[in-house]
Amino acid sequence: MYKFFRYDWLLGLTMVMLGTACSQSEAPPAKQTKQVVDVSIILYEEREAGIDPYPVRILVSPEYVRFDDGYDESDFVLFDRGSRMLFSVTHENHSVLEIRNHPFIGSLPPDITLTEDRVEDDNAPPIAGKKPVHVRYLANETPCYQTISVSGLLNNAVAGLIEYETALGERQLGNLQSVPDTMQTPCFLSRYAYAPERHYTHGLPVQIWDETGFY
Repeated sequence: MYKFFRYDWLLGLTMVMLGTACSQSEAPPAKQTKQVVDVSIILYEEREAGIDPYPVRILVSPEYVRFDDGYDESDFVLFDRGSRMLFSVTHENHSVLEIRNHPFIGSLPPDITLTEDRVEDDNAPPIAGKKPVHVRYLANETPCYQTISVSGLLNNAVAGLIEYETALGERQLGNLQSVPDTMQTPCFLSRYAYAPERHYTHGLPVQIWDETGFY
């Protein structure tokens, strides 16, 4: 199951007051101020074949999107929404992999047609007072993946996640020459390159899965 909530995150910022130095007078102490930053937190449980489920935490603020393992000290991926740069931070190696944004715009190939099917479920319980929608996403009539989504839930977070997926898709478009032809199926191309944000069409996915399982 997936959990989601919002809260105000307090970040301590130091404002240093600069003045003219005077004899027998010390500079005024640093003034501590706090800035309230609105952060959305989404907690997922990811499942892959052959391994135990593990948590994935997503934090979305107006400036950043962060993916980690559910605790502050874990390794993490950070997306800068302003510069559209990606950072992968590994504590064990004391390393930061920096991936700069190189926009690459491409159109969906004419031989790929994207469609979707809505699966009605009148018995689905509401989430945050809203009715979830079950959608199957297809490419050339082949099922690619499915979501259960809630429209109008954490809209600001959804906007940040769309920006993140779009940036990844642009980078994948620029690197398609490194992807084996056998992997470049309509589902792969639509999901990772040409329409990577498609699963946010109906709001925030509270569940998403493909043939490999839940994630």
